[in-house]
Amino acid sequence: MSQAPPFGVPPNSPRPGSRPGASPQRRQGSPADKAITIVLICLAPLVCLGTSAWGFFSVMATASCGSDCGGAVDTAVPLMIFSPWVVWLIVTVWSIVHLSRRRPAAWVMLLGLGVATVIYVAANIVLFIGVG
Repeated sequence: MSQAPPFGVPPNSPRPGSRPGASPQRRQGSPADKAITIVLICLAPLVCLGTSAWGFFSVMATASCGSDCGGAVDTAVPLMIFSPWVVWLIVTVWSIVHLSRRRPAAWVMLLGLGVATVIYVAANIVLFIGVG
């Protein structure tokens, strides 16, 4: 005769909050997803470095308007320089959390690439409209 353990939940009983007979359907990250995510995490700083360099060089475009280019230009240049790094930091942490929970994470890095691109292109447009 088997006895229940003296403490805890018996081994065959359902977990609290789950339906009896339902197995947890959790997506596992594939090895390819992990490899792609790690490659994207490692290559993204190179892209950020290039975009920040373009932001620094874009300051030269403001030479035609002198010191009174306006607030839009004063906002656009730092946005071009720092936004790729901020987005990269956020999506890298988010991707690492997904990887540690064994969930797909490559989409997070690709989403970050899209967000950073939209912010960066918008800042470029604002800069070149402001400069005239």
